[in-house]
Amino acid sequence: MTTALRVLEAVAVQQPVGLSALTRVLGLPKSTVQRNLATLAEAGWIEPDNETGRWQIGIRAFVVGSVVGARGGLRPAALPVMRALGDEVGETVHLVVRSGGEIVLVERVDSPHPLRAVSPLGARGPLHATSTGKAILASLSKSEVDAYIEGGLPAVTDQTIVDPAQLRSELERIAELGFATCREELEDGVVSVGAAIRRGGRPFASLSISGPVSRMSEDLLTEYGKKAHRAAESIAAALPVRSDLA
Repeated sequence: MTTALRVLEAVAVQQPVGLSALTRVLGLPKSTVQRNLATLAEAGWIEPDNETGRWQIGIRAFVVGSVVGARGGLRPAALPVMRALGDEVGETVHLVVRSGGEIVLVERVDSPHPLRAVSPLGARGPLHATSTGKAILASLSKSEVDAYIEGGLPAVTDQTIVDPAQLRSELERIAELGFATCREELEDGVVSVGAAIRRGGRPFASLSISGPVSRMSEDLLTEYGKKAHRAAESIAAALPVRSDLA
């Protein structure tokens, strides 16, 4: 049991991570690590990345983490703001936290429209292909952005930004505006605006307004972006001084 917990913790820190890398980090025989990975995967604690096959935290760990997150103060602080924002704009509001080079959806307030943008809790997305992720990237240091870009910018849709220079230019614009825009870069037909939620000056979560491209005009994206930015600041102000989400 102790070994399995060590493997789980290593995956959480290093994700996405392969067997060889885990073996080096843990200093355990490859067969031992492989056996514990299989056990954790069967129980839903970890899962392989669809593209690389490397290991990452699974849905069961996400559920437990969400409970911790609620205790830490993010979801209780965010939900009233999210509900008020959703009522105001009539579109889906998403709350995500950063997990390495990805964002993970931890809460959602749905749009009342039959046609709406909805992602399941626990859904992941790369930072560079989401409004929430780009908002977080724009709040990081240059060295952190460089490290992320060096890891590659895979395309999710035809609209995903995959050119490093273009992404850097976009991040500068986001830093000036206070919000990010995603135009069908994660999912065809869906656009969103997102703003980072900071604690101690560091972005650790993000909020977005998402909807179908048919309802989200350019003028609305600017208006909603400003609303998302104000909502993110309200959530940050409502967070307790001490939080388990560091």
